[in-house]
Amino acid sequence: MHSYYQMTALEKWTEDLYERLEIRKPEQISIGHVAERLNIWVHYLDVRSKGIEASAGMYTMFIDSRLPAELQRLEFLHELCHLLRHAGSHTLMPEHYTQAERDESERFILYAAMPYSMISRMDLPELREDAIHELAAAFQVPGELALQRIDQIQRRVFQGQLIAVMERNGDRNLNRRHIR
Repeated sequence: MHSYYQMTALEKWTEDLYERLEIRKPEQISIGHVAERLNIWVHYLDVRSKGIEASAGMYTMFIDSRLPAELQRLEFLHELCHLLRHAGSHTLMPEHYTQAERDESERFILYAAMPYSMISRMDLPELREDAIHELAAAFQVPGELALQRIDQIQRRVFQGQLIAVMERNGDRNLNRRHIR
């Protein structure tokens, strides 16, 4: 089943980042651990979360202290994507460009909070609701986020299966044409 799953470019980039940082277990996906590995100074303040590259390779992140810890970590991952992938000032950028960056940061949260490499090693229950609860507990994410990730994985596996069937049928049709 998992052999049909294909990662997106952003997901592969995230998996490669975690490999470089030697992050291999869900408990390592913490603000403190990731920030330490990437040399990011994190400050918890009564402000909206924001990441800043003070100078080349020197990052500071402000995390909204009013949020529960679970949501602070998701905010951290969102801002992390901006820091690592969306460098520079965006004040002059068109709205559709900055919206695309926000959308990418939201997708990054799914990949960074629940990496496929870690999920694929888990023995998740067959029952969907149980799998959602187990994923949410293992990765310390809200159930809705675990549901999104499971749905996404199932869609990609189905898509991979469909492509494989189409390729096999296409090959058969090609072979039939060459036999005549």
